[in-house]
Amino acid sequence: MDKRSLCMLIICINLCLVIWLVSVQQSPMLEAEIIADFSGSGGSSSTAQPPTSAESGLRRSRSQPNQIHQPSRTPSNSNDSSLVSNTFENHPMGTPPTLASQTPTPPQSSMHLMDLPNFVYLIDQPACDKDVRALILVHSAVRNIEKRRIIRETWANRSYIDQTPLKVYFLVGGVSGRRSGKWQQFLRRENHLHGDLIQGNFKDAYRNMTYKHVMALKWFNEKCAHAQLLVKVDDDVFMNTPQLVKYLATPSLPEYSMLRDPNLMLCRAVRYSRVKRSYRSKWRVTYKEYRNRFYPEYCPGMAIVYAPEVVRRLYEAAQKSKYFWVDDVLITGILAEETGSKITPLKHYLEQKDVRNLVGGGADLEDPPFLFTNHAIKPDESMTIWQMSLDRIQRPLLTQPAYSSATSASRSAPVVPSANISDVAQTTSTGLS
Repeated sequence: MDKRSLCMLIICINLCLVIWLVSVQQSPMLEAEIIADFSGSGGSSSTAQPPTSAESGLRRSRSQPNQIHQPSRTPSNSNDSSLVSNTFENHPMGTPPTLASQTPTPPQSSMHLMDLPNFVYLIDQPACDKDVRALILVHSAVRNIEKRRIIRETWANRSYIDQTPLKVYFLVGGVSGRRSGKWQQFLRRENHLHGDLIQGNFKDAYRNMTYKHVMALKWFNEKCAHAQLLVKVDDDVFMNTPQLVKYLATPSLPEYSMLRDPNLMLCRAVRYSRVKRSYRSKWRVTYKEYRNRFYPEYCPGMAIVYAPEVVRRLYEAAQKSKYFWVDDVLITGILAEETGSKITPLKHYLEQKDVRNLVGGGADLEDPPFLFTNHAIKPDESMTIWQMSLDRIQRPLLTQPAYSSATSASRSAPVVPSANISDVAQTTSTGLS
């Protein structure tokens, strides 16, 4: 081969390599660009809090403080920060312009969410299949890209979840501000890749979490009401999905009957919680918002398991309720009292010290069994606990005939034959306490 042919071959190889890198890494490059842009305007990481009202520069009417236009269709005005906080005293209703959804709202769906009269899903998913027994809705923030990635690689790994009666989706709000178009583009690409995002057309902000919680109730009530359970969980919590599969598949366990209770609202209850009045508190609530000294008993929003009938009651009550931004207090405390919904105590979940002990080898995955960890779990802790769960799941399969593997969504995920879910469940731990 002469020098000219050799040079042409090298050029062709390099060109092919560049094309491959661009096509494969386009989404991570966009993610890095978005994060860098937000970091330059005050953000620090992909897990930072969503932009505050001062950062967002969202153009909106004072008559509709929380609903947003579809970002791809409405230009933002970075100089307009006339936002109204969603509190009782400053939360009037109004009629915003017509909104367009990426996925049409089904005919049976109500077009309002609490005091938002033109609610739509900017990104939506098909209704649950008939074999789904537990719908898990993960409350996430738009910028929590890394947290969603960790969950997809661990307890919501598709190669495991798709062979169980569980379904997992992430809930986010609308994006706003100078880079809203880029963020919305990234969310659509993320959803195109994973098919697991549900996005409402309210601003994704800390004081709009009640909209996200009620959206979860709404989506379940309208698209998955045949399922046995709705699980609401935050994106910084590890959920022990193999343990839930075991409870659903093992009639001899007491949890099997408990999870069939039509009045189930399972969580670790908070009692005698004093209302924060200090101006220095992130959770400050005015007397006009809530006049009592203590909140009623309620579920912390990081992990709640609902029965369908409880979802229906709370959703219908929320649609008629005044907005209150402390979502867990409003829905599982105030509205639960109004609808006669009682909390079923979750006797055990892993505190941070328990997580460290388990990861460090000082405890066994089954001692005691758990459904959830506390919030703020670290990525390496999630990975370690998930690997322990995989080892537990795969143990009985070592003596069984080999099965053909499905395409894996994560390199560390096992393939669990759907016909053997009950058998696999028998190998995990028993009991909640």
